[in-house]
Amino acid sequence: MSWSGVTARQIARAVRRGDADAAAVVDQHLQPIEENPHLAGALTHMRTIDALAEAATVDDLPDLSSLPLAGVPVVVCEQIGITGLAPRLGSHSSVLPIHEVDHEAVQRLRGAGAIIIGTGRSSELALWPTTEDGRHLLRNPWRSDRGVGGPSGGTALAVAGAAVPIGVGLDGPGTAGGVRTSAAACGLFGFSPEHEPATADMEATRWLGGMVGILATTVDDVKLGYAALSRRHARPSAELGRLRVAASNAQVLPLPTTVDHEATQALLNTVRLLTDAGHDTARANPKFGPRLAGASSGAWTAAAYLRAERAQSDRLQRRTRRLVALGERTFLRGYFGGVLGDGARVRQHLEDWFADHDYDILMTPGMPSPPPAAQAWSREGLRANLRHTAAAAAFTAPFALSGLPALVVPVGTRGDGLPATVQLVAPPGGTDRLFDLAAQLWAQLRPRRYSTAIKWK
Repeated sequence: MSWSGVTARQIARAVRRGDADAAAVVDQHLQPIEENPHLAGALTHMRTIDALAEAATVDDLPDLSSLPLAGVPVVVCEQIGITGLAPRLGSHSSVLPIHEVDHEAVQRLRGAGAIIIGTGRSSELALWPTTEDGRHLLRNPWRSDRGVGGPSGGTALAVAGAAVPIGVGLDGPGTAGGVRTSAAACGLFGFSPEHEPATADMEATRWLGGMVGILATTVDDVKLGYAALSRRHARPSAELGRLRVAASNAQVLPLPTTVDHEATQALLNTVRLLTDAGHDTARANPKFGPRLAGASSGAWTAAAYLRAERAQSDRLQRRTRRLVALGERTFLRGYFGGVLGDGARVRQHLEDWFADHDYDILMTPGMPSPPPAAQAWSREGLRANLRHTAAAAAFTAPFALSGLPALVVPVGTRGDGLPATVQLVAPPGGTDRLFDLAAQLWAQLRPRRYSTAIKWK
């Protein structure tokens, strides 16, 4: 049996039952990557020998019943540390020592039985909503003239290209919308867990890094990955009562873009489907308060400055050096405390808006228009990147800042052949409701999990 394109849930069940060997499953996922230059370029490091050895170790365990991800191949973003690998941080300027311990997320994935087969290419310092480094140009599997989003574009391409069923990346205020931006570009589920709101005494890198997010082709696999990372059991989808769902395509950041007809139509079609399913839907724009733009740009530039301390600044990309200079002013002039305060106010405004109107879910487009073209944006300056690529994170970045649970959901295909997606956002504590609504949409729409360009043996 071929295991390529099989869901993580199905793989784990087969390995636990003894119907499949983890080593055989992993080997079948490694081979297509080695044979396909587009998939190979998505990864910065292949752990072929180590992954096969770790899979054999899983096979030798006497009892696999407690391993929810038994034998499941996973790619993690290169921003996440793995023992024995030097942190590249999406940059040729990184000169950091080899990791001596795994990132906590990697430890938890291994503890759940997952096999880390490689690291996904990311944008420099996880700052940009496009993924290429001047040497490797990643192309969207749905349309090759478009890119894969960012910063976790390589990880997203590995999932969208059926190299692995689950990918793991970062999603937070300083990550250009995190995994959800790449999910929207590649037609995947992309989940950002709820993370704690900003406080005045919070350590800067902790807030800016956000949380570890999940990429997958089914909502069940997202839930399985999240359960492993949060050390809890994946809850089965529950029957939904009548929800109050607000829908909005309003742009809340001052970016040079418009929401195109296809993105608006995908949102409207999903609203109609939810209405027909018995939910109470309304057009309503979320309230972020007056500080969103300043907090968002402040977090972005501050993240650039802090992460650049771990790199050789003269070897950074031109656009990154300019962003670092802006972030340096934020810190040296003592403005970052204001950024934290504004981030906390943005979240409070959103929480109040959900509570005042009794909304259960907010729904927006996943991306306002097609993802940026597949070209060498890393060789362009900051102004060109702001003009042509920043809009990709127009809907994902604001909710990375707020820390509310958010999930990008594929809902079909656009007329131009690219995936159509929406983003679901819940108030604090609404993660289960988010998953349940996504499962309902998936069951009714059944969008393609993979592009027709993906060839199966």
